[in-house]
Amino acid sequence: MIPFEERFTAWVDGQLKGTDLESFEKELAGQPEVFAEKEAILRLGTFLREHPTAPPLGNADLFNHQLMQRIEAEIPRAKQPISRPVFFWPLRWMALAGGLSLAVAFGLYETVVPPVSEVPGKSNYFAQVVEAWPSDPSISATTVYDSDQNMTVVWLDGLDYVPAAYAQK
Repeated sequence: MIPFEERFTAWVDGQLKGTDLESFEKELAGQPEVFAEKEAILRLGTFLREHPTAPPLGNADLFNHQLMQRIEAEIPRAKQPISRPVFFWPLRWMALAGGLSLAVAFGLYETVVPPVSEVPGKSNYFAQVVEAWPSDPSISATTVYDSDQNMTVVWLDGLDYVPAAYAQK
């Protein structure tokens, strides 16, 4: 059995003859829109034979642009929510990050920085002279630390005088 599409094409092209034509037209008797479609197809074929080529376009890019705009205008778009500008971090995240940073800084301070021992009457600052050498070989330098007074004395032997700028006041 020949499919309907092939019989319809042969009917429009005028290739059905005799009993095949009569049986196909009886099958289509209750559908007047099919006969109207045949007439439209025949008119289109006549038009295409009379005008075989399209006129050349003067500006094809403009035509394509306008055609794409019309197509986009006809396609319904889903409504997208309007997005408001987003800051780098919202205020609550910045406050949370600041609080966590303070907590981490305090924790590091407590674990890394050693506690200062408070001894009454003594300074918390301590300096120790590890080595002292004079530029003149005839002078010798000796350091002495007094823990009761919490002070270091530099003893210079062989020095003739002490400049006035270094004199103790």
